[in-house]
Amino acid sequence: METAQFRYHPKAYENGTFKQSKTSEPEICECCGKETDWYYDGIYSEDEVEVLCPECISSGAAAKEYNGQFIQDAEEVLDEEKKDELFNRTPGYESWQGEFWLVHCGDYCTFIDRVGIKELEEMGIAKEALYDYSENSHYFDYYPVEAVKAHLSREGGMTGYLFRCLHCGKYRLGVDAN
Repeated sequence: METAQFRYHPKAYENGTFKQSKTSEPEICECCGKETDWYYDGIYSEDEVEVLCPECISSGAAAKEYNGQFIQDAEEVLDEEKKDELFNRTPGYESWQGEFWLVHCGDYCTFIDRVGIKELEEMGIAKEALYDYSENSHYFDYYPVEAVKAHLSREGGMTGYLFRCLHCGKYRLGVDAN
């Protein structure tokens, strides 16, 4: 496994964000030209880029090379270094309408994974996550908590995106639909 790790997306290898080559041959990173067993295929850029290695993302080289970023949008954080780390050195997650990163304790949260009500209940955090969503989500007008309770599914048309605060451990829930 590659050595690059991501503060705001620590499970990027486990949750399917990075893909593995579909052939026995490694992929070639379009930024550095090196072989890679793990690659990422998305950057918000004018250029069509399909293979980026974890190291080029982590170092910021890919964002600089392609004048792009990896995250579509996020709640506000004032610290410019944290913004740079999230937008230019953190791989996004797969979503319906584009990533929207959540914040707590003045910092971006870590992205855990896509979830539905079933997963939240299995983790014992459904009540906490739904309360946070109902109190803080900018999508609440589009997806009221009753609809989220009824339709949220990891692989369905309404999907949850689970985050956790780096500082206090609070879970936050984002919701998106197709």
